Amino acid sequence: MATDAHPVPDLGTELAQQRTALAVERSFLAFERTLMAWLRTSLSMIGFGFTLAKFFAYLETQHGTPVVGAAGRTWASDTVGLSMIAIGTVAMVLAVIQHHRRVRALREFGLVKQWNLALWISTLVAALGVLAFWSLVVR
Repeated sequence: MATDAHPVPDLGTELAQQRTALAVERSFLAFERTLMAWLRTSLSMIGFGFTLAKFFAYLETQHGTPVVGAAGRTWASDTVGLSMIAIGTVAMVLAVIQHHRRVRALREFGLVKQWNLALWISTLVAALGVLAFWSLVVR
């Protein structure tokens, strides 16, 4: 029997709070996995774009003329590569923004502030994409 001085804790409420906290943590980890998937995709696109741009430039220097495709169209040496780098970089920047917004929304449900390695790495990769794009445009 409980008295006013010593109330009996409501185990159902405590269990519900624990489950909610774990659900918030699982959601955070799912957001992290999604950001890491975007990181892999964006990094692949940036790397592939840089390789294509350099490959077309190499072919052009070897032959002295632009690369002509099967349909007779001339490809600018950097167009495809720069497009891939731009798409990968924009995708990474948007993924970082989306992740940041989702984490901020989870904080309203009790997510504890913590250091976010995936967010920092993704931000660095987005900066790498900007630098790769800039290095090919400015040269």
